[in-house]
Amino acid sequence: MKTKIIFSIILMFATISLIGQNETDALRYSYQFPGGTARATAMGGAFGALGGDITSLNINPAGLGVFRSSEISFTPSFEFISSDVKYIDQVTNDYDVNFNINSFGYVGTAIIDNSNSKFKNLNFGFGYRRLINFNENTLISANNPYNSMTDWFADRANDTHWNNLASQDPFYSSVAWETYLIDPKNPGDSTQYSSTYNDVYGQKQTLSIGRSGYVGEYSLSVAANYNHKLYFGGSIGIQALRFEQNLFLTETDNSGDIAGFNEFQFDEHLKTYGTGLNFKFGLLYRPLDFIRIGAAIHTPTFYSLSDEWSTSGSSLFDNPDKSTSWDSPQGNYDYELNTPFKAIGSLAFIVLQQGLISIDYEYSDYSLARLRSYHYPFISENDNIKSEYKATHNIRAGLEYRIEQISLRAGFAYFDSPYKSDHINKDSYHFMYSGGVGFRTQQFYFDLAYAYLTGSEMYYLYEGTINSPAAEIKNTSNRIVATIGVRF
Repeated sequence: MKTKIIFSIILMFATISLIGQNETDALRYSYQFPGGTARATAMGGAFGALGGDITSLNINPAGLGVFRSSEISFTPSFEFISSDVKYIDQVTNDYDVNFNINSFGYVGTAIIDNSNSKFKNLNFGFGYRRLINFNENTLISANNPYNSMTDWFADRANDTHWNNLASQDPFYSSVAWETYLIDPKNPGDSTQYSSTYNDVYGQKQTLSIGRSGYVGEYSLSVAANYNHKLYFGGSIGIQALRFEQNLFLTETDNSGDIAGFNEFQFDEHLKTYGTGLNFKFGLLYRPLDFIRIGAAIHTPTFYSLSDEWSTSGSSLFDNPDKSTSWDSPQGNYDYELNTPFKAIGSLAFIVLQQGLISIDYEYSDYSLARLRSYHYPFISENDNIKSEYKATHNIRAGLEYRIEQISLRAGFAYFDSPYKSDHINKDSYHFMYSGGVGFRTQQFYFDLAYAYLTGSEMYYLYEGTINSPAAEIKNTSNRIVATIGVRF
């Protein structure tokens, strides 16, 4: 009979890269659909060559130099996030609703009172911008006639004596062993395993994924205006990261075909938190009154992160002596993540002093992300980052037309897939369509925007030597953003 094994907390670190600290996490905290003010959102985020908006602090800090007066703005956001999933022959859907602060900021303008100086003003800014919103709920469900997560557990356990599973794989195969989901493949063999299903499938699989959290950036910026032609600036970005994920998977034998088995449940919890630091430098040049050219470089963000994770399982058999539950130990680990740098080129045209057209191009190579730690080399994880990810080419474009105090806006953004051409998610690019309206006076403005973001990805419930069938997840986000601002 299987017995519970008490082991040292040190053994928690035997699988530090299983639930967290891998290539998936490196991409999750690097790939962004940033927020901003309602004006920037309505114009697709294409503000690298425009400036004069709090969002400039996080895109091209040279745009801070365009401000002619001090300003305070505040931008709340409401978001409805939905997911539609096709898994085997079933379609399911779920959604989440989130209210957050998309941005806020302050700009102070210091006019240089010297008619002989070509430096016209020196501006300082402090702002916040939400870069990633992790909130979403996803539901995947269907009858699986091909395999089971118990096969994946058994494959992980192979070549390990059952007495060592708790130290070698305490979060997965050990939980399966203690809940009778895997058994010795042959009598007397203590290192090879098979599923308790005995190759009979058709069980109903249901996976619920709940995610929450955010990445937000606080920026301290300074920019100068040289003769109303050249603007240059820099900023320090301090990022706060919070992420929580709960996975709840069940497999149920509704048909009664799997002898003696009824159901098992498996829970996985991951919490990540930490801070990051980066620097941004930018230029904005106005060769003619109706043309503006912008360029900016964002250094990698240097994160210090902490993970906490755990798993648990329970099983239900006809035999009550086999029906049991088991909790893994609590895992925790501190590590570092360097995200890739970004380069942004921008171009804007002012049309008859009433309209403008703005375009941003953004380059980032996700294969350059790196995981680091003093206690673990992350060699295989960083090799996976280099082999799975590639450089991306993102495009943002926006239009604005002003009729006296009213402005009408529209925008579009394309976010390239970060996966290489041989990856299952090579086509997981995203589109954003946006629009909005604004009202402005000399001292006050109010802007309203709507943004629709859509994309898809292929997802495995379990992945390794044993893969589940791929689930196609289509995500959509409906975001409403409002900005209130005061100039003084």
